[in-house]
Amino acid sequence: MIEIKDKAKCCGCSACRNACPKSCIDMIADHEGFLYPQVRKDECIACGVCERVCHLLHDDKKNTGFSSSFYAAYNKADDAVLQTSSSGGVFWPLAEYMIGQGGVVYGAQLGENFQVAHSRAETLKACERFRRSKYLQSDLGDTFTLVRKDLKSGRKVLFSGVPCQVAALYRYLGTDHENLYTCDVICHGVPSKAVFDRFIAELNEKKNDRATSICWRDKRNGWGPNHISIRFASGKELITTSRENPYQTGFLDDLYLRPSCYACKDARLPRVSDIALADFWGYQGKLLEGNKNRGLSIVITSSEKGNFLFEQIRSKLVYEPALKETVMEKSRCTHSAPMKNHYREKFFKEFHSGRSFASLTKKYIHLPFAKKMARKFRVRLLHEM
Repeated sequence: MIEIKDKAKCCGCSACRNACPKSCIDMIADHEGFLYPQVRKDECIACGVCERVCHLLHDDKKNTGFSSSFYAAYNKADDAVLQTSSSGGVFWPLAEYMIGQGGVVYGAQLGENFQVAHSRAETLKACERFRRSKYLQSDLGDTFTLVRKDLKSGRKVLFSGVPCQVAALYRYLGTDHENLYTCDVICHGVPSKAVFDRFIAELNEKKNDRATSICWRDKRNGWGPNHISIRFASGKELITTSRENPYQTGFLDDLYLRPSCYACKDARLPRVSDIALADFWGYQGKLLEGNKNRGLSIVITSSEKGNFLFEQIRSKLVYEPALKETVMEKSRCTHSAPMKNHYREKFFKEFHSGRSFASLTKKYIHLPFAKKMARKFRVRLLHEM
């Protein structure tokens, strides 16, 4: 029976829940807002399946020894694709290819009340909800069960997720199915939903309004610097840069990530997935000349399937090879886990005591100097026309 004594050894992937033959495992949020398995012991038959499918309890090494290929790339389609993509829009042709093959795509979507969950798509239209970054952990629910069902029926599957979710899927399935293709979104770690909920609640109170949606990668002013927009029920919007948003700054400073993120064994090269995508911040090259600050992606292929996928989509990309050393320099998340912020325990102790997120921001989150002096967002309020 799976029992989480060390929270650094659970990534919340739900593989155990999906594998349980008695369906007696629930995923329950702890006091920090992260999901962990909870076994209904009176129904458990002690079969051990939950422990066998836990990838953090086993030293699986996917793609070890494969010589990865590295690219800088962006989608050559019209601006609409790039505008609605987090970086270079490379995921979209992957989805187009898979749907065109009669396959299905799995990805993370942002739903009501800012809940992020994986879902299944059989049409390109349905894949649109997988675009853009979501800086919250996705609830996988029954996704692994559905993936297995699709593979057994002969369908091709593209599964996209953060690397621990990809690794967990492979462990759950027990083998690398011929029709399974995986894409990992190179990850900085997943932040606390409980912290996010308090941030939103206090923002609603401050604005006397209700936040209804968030875009973590608003490109109206270009790809960089990154802007975040929050829309309210009144039609107004709050727009800040990432570093002016206290929740995002705490995330970037590794203050309230999931415990397992600080010990992530999937933050490595080669990647656990067939093909991996990330922002290519700080890139210097000819590719930028025609990009017009619309977004640029790192693309890493770490298997023969990854190379195959890139061959299928490269005609839809503007791309050039990139040096491994450059990729590693510009994106540390490709090869190393985030460092635990030494204020994390103190932050959560005060968070649980009921202190406001606003007061914790002033104490623990290092906003830009001008922002600290003003102690308020530099905002632009926009009204719907």
